[in-house]
Amino acid sequence: MKTLLLSFPLLVTAFFPALAQPSLGDWANRHRQADNLFKQGQFEEAIKQYEYVLKGRLPFQGKKHRDIGATYNNTGVAYFFLGETEKAEQAYEKALESLLPSLGARHNDVLTVKANLAFVEESKNNFKKAQKAFELCIQSKLPLVGSKHPDIADCREGLALALEGQKKHVEALEQMNLALEIRQAKFGNNHTDVGASYAGLALILLNQEKFDKADKMDAQARKILSATQGQYRPNKNPVSKLRPEPAEILKAKSKSLRLP
Repeated sequence: MKTLLLSFPLLVTAFFPALAQPSLGDWANRHRQADNLFKQGQFEEAIKQYEYVLKGRLPFQGKKHRDIGATYNNTGVAYFFLGETEKAEQAYEKALESLLPSLGARHNDVLTVKANLAFVEESKNNFKKAQKAFELCIQSKLPLVGSKHPDIADCREGLALALEGQKKHVEALEQMNLALEIRQAKFGNNHTDVGASYAGLALILLNQEKFDKADKMDAQARKILSATQGQYRPNKNPVSKLRPEPAEILKAKSKSLRLP
């Protein structure tokens, strides 16, 4: 799951009189505060701040602005990690309503929101629907970012879990290994994303009853995540068939949450 950055520069704003109308710069700084709460796992407080930002920014920018879409998307990610998948889905849909008119269907940010929606489908055990969404996301992102981009690794990771949910272990293992290869080439071995990939491999191997290999992958994941201070953010969705749940295994689909 991935958050989006604001297009408006995060500049230090000048002092304003107490009763002055907040500027776009003020709202951008408030958005940054919400992002920081999000990074700390304070999802309820982050949501309050995002909603406050939306209330303030909408009169300036309207519903079709990219920054509005980014805020809706980030709100959706926060809801997702609270286990409130219905609210997350609603926020993502609003994000698309804002982003599509301004950016178009083939823009990378739009594709990122669609990938986030695929993770919602996955958390609801709609694995076939999630699989199709991730496959389309990979196909659409490849011409934009190339085959070695971290966004492709994120989508392959999601695809691996969708396949694993259908007990397609061999295909799932292939996709998770591809995600791992991209991340190792990009970040090296001592990175939270790499640790998340090892954790995903451990899950797939465990379901295949390849216990020795699963233990090795799990040990590698724990070593990396301990060194990078990475944590598993629990997915509180009570019906997930994957144990542990994807969001717990993979920590988060957010670059701002993964500490290098």
